[in-house]
Amino acid sequence: MKLLWQQIPSTIISELYSNSDFDGVVIDTEHSPFNNETLFSCIQVVKLSNKKCFVRLAHLDKIITKMCLDAGCDGIIFSTVESKEQAQEMVDYCRYPAFGGRRGQGLVRENKWGESDLGKHQTEVIAQIETKEGVDNLEEIVKCGFDRYLIGPYDLSASLGCVGDIGNKKCLTYIEKVLYIVGKENLGIHIPKNVDEHYSEYEDYSFVALGMDTTLLIEKVKEISKC
Repeated sequence: MKLLWQQIPSTIISELYSNSDFDGVVIDTEHSPFNNETLFSCIQVVKLSNKKCFVRLAHLDKIITKMCLDAGCDGIIFSTVESKEQAQEMVDYCRYPAFGGRRGQGLVRENKWGESDLGKHQTEVIAQIETKEGVDNLEEIVKCGFDRYLIGPYDLSASLGCVGDIGNKKCLTYIEKVLYIVGKENLGIHIPKNVDEHYSEYEDYSFVALGMDTTLLIEKVKEISKC
């Protein structure tokens, strides 16, 4: 599965992305100034375009998490998962009781405001592993029942003292450790830039998020400035 990474809080970006040949969109709220209404609308645009929509959150903000779930997103990506206790709370909050969690039920967009089966939708819960501590505790974290995992290469490299150097031997060793524990079939990665250089290394992962709207714009502006 190939996804595009949205950092600019605009439904126009969501629509343009959704009209591409990619499988879906990751809406990144961790490093972007999304407000609640714009976030909800972006999810709507992606889903009405019959594309997958994942939302990355900086932490378990229960209000924002519930809003994204109720809006009908396909998955929640929790950033910087580092401990079993933290992980279990995230998974439990996103799962309906029928799936072993404690998520509340309402008549919302996800269930067409009560017109479809209640409590039956299984939203993916994805742990982003992006620090040395997260990798070191991963064998305990996987016991909590996440659906998939996402490597954050930039933050992982920073936590290992080689910020931005994804090809560093130490960084690659930690990525290999994550791969060994969860397997390619459950693992995704975000490649923010230099996609052509790195994509071939990860194209057989469960999913790959490529580039960002911001970096794509920068690259295009540099390209046309040479004209």
